[in-house]
Amino acid sequence: MRRRKNNLLLLLALLIPACSERPPIPEPKLVDFYIQLQMIDAEYGKDAALQRQKADSLMAAFKIDKAGFDSTMSWYSGKPERWEEFFAEVKQRLAEMKPGYVRTQRR
Repeated sequence: MRRRKNNLLLLLALLIPACSERPPIPEPKLVDFYIQLQMIDAEYGKDAALQRQKADSLMAAFKIDKAGFDSTMSWYSGKPERWEEFFAEVKQRLAEMKPGYVRTQRR
């Protein structure tokens, strides 16, 4: 009985953020987190253990816990148009991060 009660509370905790107007993790923070996570993936992708360790450290640095992350993903799952906005912001921020390339003339 206690287990069923705990499962119900967990389900409610995940559903309540999905009904709210804002995600549990604010979008600017989630964009920053996602970009850093992609950088970790690019650098440590071949070493799964180190990649996981770095991702866990990143979550701690951003003060994001698994429950908060899961409820944020649940919130976005109910609003596909917000995913488009999210990835547009990621794309823009990544473009701003690219170093300026100097074009050389071909000979």
